[in-house]
Amino acid sequence: MPLTREAIVRGLQELGVQPGMVVMAHVSLSAFGEIEGGADTLIQALLDAVGPHGTLCMPAMSGEQPFNVTTSPSNTGVVTERFRSWPGVVRGLHPTHSASCLGPKAEELVRGHIDQPTALGPESPWGRVAQLPEGHILLLGCDQDRNTLLHSAEEAVDGPYLHTITRDYLDENGLRKTKSLARFPGPHRDFLGLDGLFREAGAMRVGKIGRAMCRLMSAGRILELATAALRRDPAAVLCTNPNCQDCVRQRSDIFRHRFAAEDFTLAAVVDDLGYPVADLAQAIALIQSQGIDCIELGEQITEQLGTLASDQLPAVARSIHSAGASVSTVSYPGGHNLTEAMRHAADLAQVLGARRVKLPRIGREEHEREEALEGIAALATELAAEGLELLVENWAGSLFDNRSTCEELVARVPGVRLAFNPAHFCHAGEKPFLQTYYKGKLKSSVGQLYLSDGCRPGGTPYTLPGEGQGEVKELMSILRCRSFDGTFCLTLGNRTGREAFLEHAKAFRHLLDTL
Repeated sequence: MPLTREAIVRGLQELGVQPGMVVMAHVSLSAFGEIEGGADTLIQALLDAVGPHGTLCMPAMSGEQPFNVTTSPSNTGVVTERFRSWPGVVRGLHPTHSASCLGPKAEELVRGHIDQPTALGPESPWGRVAQLPEGHILLLGCDQDRNTLLHSAEEAVDGPYLHTITRDYLDENGLRKTKSLARFPGPHRDFLGLDGLFREAGAMRVGKIGRAMCRLMSAGRILELATAALRRDPAAVLCTNPNCQDCVRQRSDIFRHRFAAEDFTLAAVVDDLGYPVADLAQAIALIQSQGIDCIELGEQITEQLGTLASDQLPAVARSIHSAGASVSTVSYPGGHNLTEAMRHAADLAQVLGARRVKLPRIGREEHEREEALEGIAALATELAAEGLELLVENWAGSLFDNRSTCEELVARVPGVRLAFNPAHFCHAGEKPFLQTYYKGKLKSSVGQLYLSDGCRPGGTPYTLPGEGQGEVKELMSILRCRSFDGTFCLTLGNRTGREAFLEHAKAFRHLLDTL
């Protein structure tokens, strides 16, 4: 049998709707099954339930541009569209989050919404409902994903993934105006995950009216709970689906916001992802998904770029920069004439906007130490004249693979900076923090810390950061204590690929969050 007005009122009362309540209702008419009289009957039943001293509100959002408060239709369901033209209803002027209200508090709830800097702050209809002891959110045949008030919690914590938009509307005189809205909510959310939280806290009652599952919630209480959840975890309302591009992007904004509070620059070696230079944009996108916008070009990618014609390189630079990324370091591979290799690297660095060039690995058998030091000093001077800095990494088995040889290098070559690799100092049998850094003379010469961990001889050569003997966490901490403004760079050791990179990025964030 079709649902009657009386049956719906009884169902609302059993759910907890009482006379005098201020209720913001989100409604799916089809979820009820057949209703005698359709949308009009449902609206009248809601008005009966809150009574003459209560106020009924519904969203009246419209995608129409410019928004016209009188004529723009509501796009949030047939019930809300019918309600906006119901006798006595007041509709708020707002280009993105208009609301319709009927009852003693109607004018108060929508007044001045257009003047607010955000769409869903404390002085929006949703925010005002949440401030009232009698304010409730009512979901009829729909779930938390339709609960607009939850966006107010994102505003309250200033979610890093929120952004600013502009929308047009017609003012009271019919003039077209543009409204800028800060902290605007993005696309996909996982508000469904908050349902259990509200139920366990006793802030929500659930019942069934006809075929429709319905939820009645204290607006103030669920806003408080959702805000607390987001303070604990800024990604609390983002899903974990790795193929949901909306949430992947929004998580990257959270990571990026976290890193922006640091003095160091966070980078990643793009070669480690295993993509050829033709897929450089794809590799950069993966790095950026972890909130990292700076890349180091390792030896393979640099050599591949070196095969391109010189007039093709500016296009590569434009593609990197248009993606919002930058290049920190260029590393030309060994096996070439050192001077020529560094010339190629310097030229590429200038085109790509990098400020550092890294010396190739120099094996002990390739050069006499004195000759090498003289050559490196000449290179450092030449690069400095071009505004470039020379980095030297402590490669295992190279001329500079332990504390004493690296100390000699920085003492003999003015301006050279050490690309400190903890895993490689481990391979030399050293304790990278307690021995190499803390008791050594390299403190002021570290220009880059590779987030590379591993074990001393006999152990696992490379591990995730924090899982080896490289004392990576200790090195990160002591450099942060010195307001280190160089680079922390993710590199994967002997691993490559997407999953390995994501694991390393996660391990680094864990270390950073536990400092």
